[in-house]
This record gives sequence, C-alpha cells and structure tokens, in this order.
Amino acid sequence: MEKGSTRITTFYMTGFLRDYLVYIYLFLVAITGGVFISTGAFSIDISHDSPVNVYEWIFVIIILTAGLSILFAKSRLTAILLNGVIGFSIAFFFVLFRAPDLALTQTIIETVTTVLFLLCFYFLPEWKKENAPSRSKVMNILISISVGLVFIFVGLAVNSGNLFEQMSTFFEKADELAGGNNIVNAILGDFRAFDTMLEIVVLFIGGIGVYSILKSRKWKGEGHIEGDQ
Repeated sequence: MEKGSTRITTFYMTGFLRDYLVYIYLFLVAITGGVFISTGAFSIDISHDSPVNVYEWIFVIIILTAGLSILFAKSRLTAILLNGVIGFSIAFFFVLFRAPDLALTQTIIETVTTVLFLLCFYFLPEWKKENAPSRSKVMNILISISVGLVFIFVGLAVNSGNLFEQMSTFFEKADELAGGNNIVNAILGDFRAFDTMLEIVVLFIGGIGVYSILKSRKWKGEGHIEGDQ
C-alpha cells in the first residue's frame, strides 16, 4: 500500500503549476457539467428574455476581442491594458442594465486593480515568450473552451430554476426577513454578510501582498525590466 500510494502521489505531484491548474479546471468542468446534466438543469429557454441591442453586441465584440488579444500580447503592459478594457466594458454593461451601484463598484475595482498590476509588474523581469510544446497548447485550448462553454451554459440555464429554488422571495421579503427596505443593503449586510466579510478579508490580504512585493524588490534580474525599454 505504501509503494502504491507513493506511485500515485508521484504521478500527479509533478511540481509544475500548469499541471495543478489542469487538474483544477478538469475537476471544475466534470463536477459542474455533470451535476447540471444529471439534474436536467441545462434546459435553456430564452423566449422571455429581452432582445439584445446593437450597442450591447458592440461591447460583447470589444470584450471578446480584448480577451483574445491578451493571448497574443508580447508585454505585460499590453496585457494589463487589454484586461482593463474588459473590466471597463463590463462596467458599461452595468450602466446599460440600470445597475449604477454595480457600475460604480466595477469602475473603482477595475481602476485600482489596473494600477496595482502596473505597480507590481513593472518590477518583474522581462516577459519572455514561452515555447510550449504543441501538445500543451492543444490541451490549453481544449480546457479553455470547455471551461468557457460550461459557464456559458450555466449562465443561460439559471432561469430554468431546475437546480435551485428561485431567490426572488428573499428580495420580496427583504424588510420582513432582514429589517431593511434597501434590498442591496439587506443582501450585503444580512443574507450574505459572511461572504461580504470574507471578501473584505481577501482584499486586505491582497493589499498586504502588494505592499510586501513593493517593499522587497530584490528580484532576480531586477535590472532587466520592461519599464527600462
């Protein structure tokens, strides 16, 4: 049993971060897709959805173009700016969907994260192109498409209500259940207060990590950074 467990552990503990990410994404696709298929939650009905306007298609095209362009970016600065384009386009979507609070939050978060990315990546060594084997590239493409399709179908299947009960009752009884007339505040401060607290903790930990990186800049190859070129 000890020799068998050692062989199994050696098989999947390769020491490469890419392999561990592959395990995570494959597990995510298998579990999420399997649950939705087994429960019949993939029944999609868009007959009652609002029509998609031209300007909404424009923002969709912008997001898709920016997301694909990141894959071919030759510098971290270009990748950061393209990522910012995606984030600010999502903020525009919130404006179009009449959610000004979410639009303001998305704008602030996207601005802060873009600045933090620029500050952190400026002090990293020069970004060199990775010559990955063709087999790895094909695997990356397949995993990316699989994860994307699963989340697309999950998003489209949410309206079916076959997997979970509708949450509209919480919104309708916000005053009775949480003692607040403002539905957004009732959700953030009562229904999902624990989740909100953990989000603040994650943001705090991220801030500590960024501060630590900026304070200790003794990187290997510090003199060869993209900002000097």
